[in-house]
Amino acid sequence: MGGSRKNWGDDGGLPPVAVLVRRPAVVVRRRILDALRDAGFDDVLPAHLGVFQYPGPDGERPGALATRTQSSKQAMNHLLHQLESQGYLLRESHPHDRRTRLVRLTDRGWAAAEVIKRAVEEIESDWSGVLGEPAYAELRKSLAQLEQLLEGRNNARL
Repeated sequence: MGGSRKNWGDDGGLPPVAVLVRRPAVVVRRRILDALRDAGFDDVLPAHLGVFQYPGPDGERPGALATRTQSSKQAMNHLLHQLESQGYLLRESHPHDRRTRLVRLTDRGWAAAEVIKRAVEEIESDWSGVLGEPAYAELRKSLAQLEQLLEGRNNARL
């Protein structure tokens, strides 16, 4: 098998976007977890962040949260059970369909969500300052378009 293997970026260009979005995602998770720990929420695990991700779990069905995080319903229910036992949320019956459960944040859950929101705002401020407002606005717009495309394809692989 002759020939040489090229690594990504060997052509002098940028790495693929899939590679470029990984590091910022890791940094965001780390900064959110650090902010939660600094605020006294040291029992929130990395896996729990999926439950809290935008737009948040309050009023959502567990199945919808599972779909949003691309996890199984069983895995999501496990995370919800953990967060419920830690006082972050409650699962209650839907007012119009007793067979359906809804997630409701407790005061503790809302407080953690506020810490997450502030951490994200700080990250956005930092990155906007480094990239400049026009470039950061364009980045957000492009990522929002990609998110709409992915959502429109119902979490299809692209």
